[in-house]
Amino acid sequence: MINPWVIAAMIPAMVILMVHFAIGPFGHPTRLHWHMRWRAWPMTFKAPLLTLSVILLAAGTSHALGLWLWPEGN
Repeated sequence: MINPWVIAAMIPAMVILMVHFAIGPFGHPTRLHWHMRWRAWPMTFKAPLLTLSVILLAAGTSHALGLWLWPEGN
């Protein structure tokens, strides 16, 4: 069974990476201020968020591909 919470957690994780790399809508000149504000944050705050985002995206992708499934409850 695919857990919808794992899939839903991928959305904010991808938003964090998109802001970090200034891609997608955050790379557009009208929204580039989000990326510039992100760059001003200290790395001690950004590093755990980026690490967590990568882990969540890897877990969600492997979960969606069926490499691991959520245990069925009885």
